[in-house]
Amino acid sequence: MFQHFIITRFNLRKVDWTLSKTNAPVLTDTWMSNRLALFENYCFSSLTAQTEQNFTWLVFFDITTPDKFRREITRLEQIFPQFTPVFIDGMDAFQSQIRVQIKQRLKKPYVITSRLDNDDSLHQDYVREVQSHFAQQSFMAIDIVDGYTLQVEPHVCFAKRSHVHNPFISLIERASEIKTVWFLDRHGQWSNVKALKSVRNKPMWMSVIHMENKVNTFLGFDSVPWNCIKSFNLASEVEQSLAEKCISFNSWKSRSVKNKLKTKWKVNMKLYKRKLTN
Repeated sequence: MFQHFIITRFNLRKVDWTLSKTNAPVLTDTWMSNRLALFENYCFSSLTAQTEQNFTWLVFFDITTPDKFRREITRLEQIFPQFTPVFIDGMDAFQSQIRVQIKQRLKKPYVITSRLDNDDSLHQDYVREVQSHFAQQSFMAIDIVDGYTLQVEPHVCFAKRSHVHNPFISLIERASEIKTVWFLDRHGQWSNVKALKSVRNKPMWMSVIHMENKVNTFLGFDSVPWNCIKSFNLASEVEQSLAEKCISFNSWKSRSVKNKLKTKWKVNMKLYKRKLTN
């Protein structure tokens, strides 16, 4: 009845994106090498381990991607058939090419599209959970509110994270009227969409905080057993290294309290506003 497409943008050129949050240049060879390593160890590994493999993963790369990186991309494509690299001419072509690429592959009357950033991770049951909400809806977003967050530098911290209208949102719709989950460029804009189902208490995603993030900061809270990270299937050597470097919860406990209070207030307010408008 449906086809599920996970959509990720990678190194697409954009006029106003030239520096990381530490003011380091982006889209350089160094940036690309680091980002491909993050991608393979955190994002790619979590997709290959999905308990439901009925999906296509469209990953959009820039047409200017050098051959040495294209060879790495081809290697990943050979490892995991669902991984489908698409080369396009910068961010300006992204929105239109999403629809073009999906329509070329359409065989079913319904489509599910899911957002995923190239440096984040999905719980091994994420795809299964999203698809469990399919009920032939003509237009319905699925917002899984709860997840985790992992800071990998300068200190390793692993904690809970909750975020209404987050970057892991999915959209169910009729294939004949396809917009895709990316028709709203910024995930926060989903606050204006009434046809949305908020899912609670099923942590299905993990935001990864590192020095090359453009805007993300660590907003985690609560002490979480390290074993919870196993369901995200990070590259084994990376996961082991992170476990050894993870700092004590007591060293950032006061920050956890502040993050938790701020998060709970924001989440509850947004969900309350949504109830009022529906």
